[in-house]
This record gives sequence, C-alpha cells and structure tokens, in this order.
Amino acid sequence: MRAIGEAKLLGWGARVLYLGPAFGLTPHRNATAVLAIGLDAALEVADDPTDTATDYRSTRSVLILPNSLHHLRIARGRMAFLYVDPLGRDLKALLARMTDTRARAAFELREESAVIEIMTGLAEDRIAARDGCLSLSELLGVGTGTKANARISAALRLMRDEPHRAHRLTELAEHAGLSASRFLHLFKAETGVPLRRYRIWIRMGAAVRACGEGSSLTEAAHAAGFASSAHFSSAFRDMFGMMPSDLLKALRPVDG
Repeated sequence: MRAIGEAKLLGWGARVLYLGPAFGLTPHRNATAVLAIGLDAALEVADDPTDTATDYRSTRSVLILPNSLHHLRIARGRMAFLYVDPLGRDLKALLARMTDTRARAAFELREESAVIEIMTGLAEDRIAARDGCLSLSELLGVGTGTKANARISAALRLMRDEPHRAHRLTELAEHAGLSASRFLHLFKAETGVPLRRYRIWIRMGAAVRACGEGSSLTEAAHAAGFASSAHFSSAFRDMFGMMPSDLLKALRPVDG
C-alpha cells in the first residue's frame, strides 16, 4: 500500500483502490470501469458533462462504465475509487449490485453502507489491507466469474510486461493467433475499451509504479513508453481528471 498525504493506493490484483481526497477532478474518461464512493458525504456526478443541460446527481455511490466521459465533484470529505479488473468480470458483478443502471453509469450500491464502513476502516488503518479486500470481494462479487479468453489474456500480459513497447495491432493479433479484425472484436468484448485506450492505461500504471519506486516524472514517463513527461501528464489528466504531479509528489510508503 502507498499513501499520498492523507490518501492511499492499494494494489489488489489487477485492481487499484484509491482512498483519500478527490483532488478537484475535471471531466475525464477512464479506460476501465470505476466504482466511486463518497466515504464521508454524498458526491455529485454528471454522466454527460458536455451537455450543459445535464444536472448533477447526488449519490453516495456510482459505477462509471468504461471509456465514459463524466465529472465527479464532492463538497467535503474523502473519496474511494475502485478501478476494476477489466478481465476479471468485475464490471458484470458490480452492475448486478447497483439499483439504477443508465447508459453511462449505474447508481446506488445495494450494500453501500457495509462497503463504506470497510473502505473507511482501510483508509484509517483500522482494517488490514488483506482483510478489507476479502470482505469487499464478498460484498461486491469482484474476483469471481468465468475465465477470460486465453488469447486476449496472453496479449494483455505481453502489454503489461513490456509497457514501453508500441504493441501494434498486427503484432498483438499475431501473438494471439488471430486476424487483426477478430482480435479487435474480442479485445473490446473482453475489456470493454478500445485497444489504444487500454494500452495507455497499462503505460500509466507502469509510470505510477516507477514514480513510487523513486523515479522522476520524466524518467517514469519515458520508461513507460510516453514520448515525454508532458505527454504523460496530458494523458493522465484526460483519464483521471488531475495532474499526476498532484498525486505523486507526496507519495510515501505505508506499513501494512
């Protein structure tokens, strides 16, 4: 686990759980689905911020679907963001646990109070990371489900192992033993996002890990395959709604 000032990042298999301040997010779209929860108070969400007539909806929990432009804001308190495993069938399990599903987002988690209690305990170090993740797995149904397509899984492992490489469509399709068109079809069906978007997601994860290990923003960006730190920062803001320097400058290890 890592802490960012009063915030924490918890690696949970292929998932990432963030607990802490909301950082004044701008409209953005994630490469994978994200469950957002207001730990101390309700948050407001607009699932189509490009529409000036769109009202912000007040809620304690919202599941943003992959690659969906949205804007989250919270007046006070801490947030939890669970970035799901795109190949672990997490999204399907979470959708089944929301009470109101729309085209771009689903609202009101059925086990909301229990999930908030566990996530708050994790944020305040009252619950150990392992115990908290086990409890959340039971409540949310994540980490279960049918096995992912082996060919697509193999291609994704290649991308994760070598994030700095270009990983062109033709190369990945050949690695999977598929035509380019069939690979793209299966990739979108398995992950819910386009190939290019997922490739950027993988590179961002590699860059953040490198920064956590002591690399500078520029060093981490180049090692992960970004042309420059400016390219990395722009892509990061587009995907997460904040600058990476805001998140990384206070990164420090946490026991547990």
